[in-house]
Amino acid sequence: MTGAPERTAIRRRRAIAALMIVGAALAIFAVVASSGALNEESSGPSAEGRLPNNPGAESGAAKRAPARGSYRGSVPILMYHVIKAPAPGVAYPELWAPPATFRATIAALAQAGYRGVTMAQVWAAWHGGDGLPAKPIVVSFDDGYLSHFVTARPILKQVGWPGVLNLEGKNIGPGGLTISQVNGLISDRWEIGAHSMTHPDLTTVSSAQLEREVAGSRALLERTFKVSVTTFCYPAGRNDASVRAAVKAAGYSNATTVDPGIAAPTDDPFALPRIRVNGTDSPQTVLSRVESGAGAGGAYG
Repeated sequence: MTGAPERTAIRRRRAIAALMIVGAALAIFAVVASSGALNEESSGPSAEGRLPNNPGAESGAAKRAPARGSYRGSVPILMYHVIKAPAPGVAYPELWAPPATFRATIAALAQAGYRGVTMAQVWAAWHGGDGLPAKPIVVSFDDGYLSHFVTARPILKQVGWPGVLNLEGKNIGPGGLTISQVNGLISDRWEIGAHSMTHPDLTTVSSAQLEREVAGSRALLERTFKVSVTTFCYPAGRNDASVRAAVKAAGYSNATTVDPGIAAPTDDPFALPRIRVNGTDSPQTVLSRVESGAGAGGAYG
């Protein structure tokens, strides 16, 4: 007959064995669940264009390598300014795009198969470098506002797209973007383009000021951010033969205007068109414009 101490030892051994079995089962379940989650995250073409429900969440798309493909044709270049709802009485309210509208537009473009690229990628594709995805699009931002970092950056990051920031020299610092913030954009694969030093009408300035505004802004950006600056954006789109010659002499490879159209490899590289987006434009309106090349109207500051 088994004694009490022996029965206690048997019960203890059985309890330990049961715990070991449960632990093994939980470990197997965790591995299977993890594998399933990874497969779900990486499967399906919709992952490219899906925006997370949490505006602050970062998707895996943000960490992807630059988009590549075999396309080398025309590319729509969107033109944005402030990504913020306009305050009552603000100047040029049409240049202020509410964040919700911007988010919906980017989501609609991604859903339609567009992929964000930079001007440098477009230029490379047009000149024998890596090709582009089948439906490339450039999302450019003029001047250098805080909303480009605070609002536009996370929205584009969620779909894994870079932006192109056409930055004025005077907007580096208080009232614009800090050096740290611009470096944050660069770390997300944004391209930095020049937009002059002080945003004047370049067709009216002296030859000395023209050089400072054009060549000086490139030198400042390259010195400050340690990047190659190869694209220029004319302030308010104003340019003529002398201004274009100054841009070319300063070492830029291309320049963008405010003239509506879809940029093509056969265009004058120093007069590339863009598609202006106003804050009141719906996502469907923008979708139709990237197909037609039409741009919104309005004044510029």
